[in-house]
Amino acid sequence: MSPRRNQPKPALLALSAIAVLSSALTAAGCGGGSSAPAAVDSSVGLKRPCSRSFASLLEAQEAVAKAPPNAVICLIDGEYGRLSLDAGARPTRVIVRAENPGGTTIEGAELSGDNLTLADFVSTEGIQVMPGATGITVEHNRVTGGGQGIEAGPTDTTTVNDTKIVGNQLIGPFGEDAIHLNRYHDSNGDGVGILIEGNEITQVRENGAHSDCLQTVWVGDHIVFRRNYLHDNRCQGFFVKDQASLGGVSGPIHGLRVEDNLFLRNHEPCGKPLGPSECGQPLYFQVVGPYTGFAMRRNTIWGDTVDSIAAFREGTGADTRIEDNVTYRLWTDTDMSPATLRDNTICEREAAPGGTWPQPSGETVSCGLSFPNAAADDYRLGDGRGVDWAPAEEHYGP
Repeated sequence: MSPRRNQPKPALLALSAIAVLSSALTAAGCGGGSSAPAAVDSSVGLKRPCSRSFASLLEAQEAVAKAPPNAVICLIDGEYGRLSLDAGARPTRVIVRAENPGGTTIEGAELSGDNLTLADFVSTEGIQVMPGATGITVEHNRVTGGGQGIEAGPTDTTTVNDTKIVGNQLIGPFGEDAIHLNRYHDSNGDGVGILIEGNEITQVRENGAHSDCLQTVWVGDHIVFRRNYLHDNRCQGFFVKDQASLGGVSGPIHGLRVEDNLFLRNHEPCGKPLGPSECGQPLYFQVVGPYTGFAMRRNTIWGDTVDSIAAFREGTGADTRIEDNVTYRLWTDTDMSPATLRDNTICEREAAPGGTWPQPSGETVSCGLSFPNAAADDYRLGDGRGVDWAPAEEHYGP
């Protein structure tokens, strides 16, 4: 089997999120609007009082531009248009959220400036982290439409920095990707250029536009992809590519950590306008080099036999580590011999012509594993391999 490799495509929409859990945010005047009582953020169980609440996009946008430190700007329940927020250059965070989680619907958002969080909304269009933005967080939103669901940086030249996408529901189909990353960077030196953690991604279906659950293009550094739940898709699930071929920038991605993610069921019907058999079978996990500092640990990719595949292609770094995963099928058509392959549970490991695997250590080969409750997507084995959580214990979206 030779995996499909997508052709280059233009950057569009998609990306942003993380839970920045501030403690006691004190009320502060933001001008205009009416006072609002403290609200409970059901997504994380912490109180984040509204500094001010508004019933107007324009008023909320103006409040962000002049917000004092640690302000929480809320939109009351209702349906609104596209939210365009610019926090400017600021050292302290401003949070913009739905007054009642899930009670406010927007038609997408553009997020600019520094230290800005968007939380608890339902968005019917994509969310964009704009070029040059630093410290943007997209947290516990439900995104159900857009060319891209979340796009980090609609640009091929300017990075977005220290971005976090956490706890969101991304429910397709989208025009293209659920999450699309262009250029991203760790500017504060904490080892995370973009954090994608604890998101649910579902119903992303190949429609002829190369529809992926997560795709990165061009050159970035320090991706952390952790504890995400991908299910009932037909997508390239975690897809890294093109870092040395587009955008006028060359070189590898430095720093790729893929940890504790659950990938299940990747054989939904093709998305319209394609017919039932016209979209092929995308790979749930595909990494195309060059890259350095790659670690794949404790992921579970199972449930669909040959569709539950992790593929490695072109330009593997000598420091690559593939450890403690539960993966039905490992596949490569490149020289993986410099990598460390340790303590994985697999059904199959294949090298196509041109491909080479290192000698594994601690490998278990089994095609018939016993999971606690596969019907409820509880795929924990409890032996230190694969995921150590179950979806029923997590909270996604507002």
